[in-house]
Amino acid sequence: MSAKVISIANEKGGVAKTTSCSAIGSVLSRLGYTVILIDLDPQSDLTISLGIEPKDRNIHDCLFTHRKLKAHPINENLVLIGGSPEFTTIDFLDNLKKDEEYQYENPRLIIRQLIKDAKSRCDFIILDCPPNLEIITQNALLASDYVLIPSEAHSFSINGVENLVDQVGRFKKKAHPQLEILGIFLTRYRSKTRSHEDLVEYFTRHHPAIFLKTYVHENITIQEATHSGRELEEHDDFKKQNSLVKSKQPFKGLKDYRELVNEILNRM
Repeated sequence: MSAKVISIANEKGGVAKTTSCSAIGSVLSRLGYTVILIDLDPQSDLTISLGIEPKDRNIHDCLFTHRKLKAHPINENLVLIGGSPEFTTIDFLDNLKKDEEYQYENPRLIIRQLIKDAKSRCDFIILDCPPNLEIITQNALLASDYVLIPSEAHSFSINGVENLVDQVGRFKKKAHPQLEILGIFLTRYRSKTRSHEDLVEYFTRHHPAIFLKTYVHENITIQEATHSGRELEEHDDFKKQNSLVKSKQPFKGLKDYRELVNEILNRM
């Protein structure tokens, strides 16, 4: 077994990157895959959204104290390495300089080394990147096999996507030829909205090979799950068990992410 490592990244914030990381991990785990989620964003939104306090077993402590991964269990197939407010670019670089073990290491390959042993013990490692292209995101990309790029269905998202596509191209050419963009996908999508349809047209025209067919629609239940500290699959079960919904079908947001995961698996 050797895990597929996926970075979920976008230079722009507010594109449902963290929500997508949690949802994709949740769906994969319910399909029977073993998954490690790693929160690399110092805001720690992924950690908080799964009901975990970003205090211990976080990425900062794994790197600079434990020297190995220590995880929080989420379900029987899903674990989380929490985020840390100490894991900013400045703190990361400062700690590398102070730490004798890392002083002579390539600062862009630290996370690759950290997850090396874990790759033999799970099916997927999914990295939730901060909303920038600085050293921590660069670490994630160089540790990954694939990159997934969520884009909010808004024209402002185009620059963030294009900058990341360019960065991946540079890494692929000079440092990591195996790195692939698994896909660009739309989040918070509303059909029959002109700006959203314009974005579909743009990505279809400029990135037809990597623009995914599945759109994640705007859905209030996704926000409910995030605020409740439950993964999407767990939240769907909770609503049905407590008779909060009449339908036996999964809610729309969960259905979208299940379809997205199926499309992703078929592209690997």
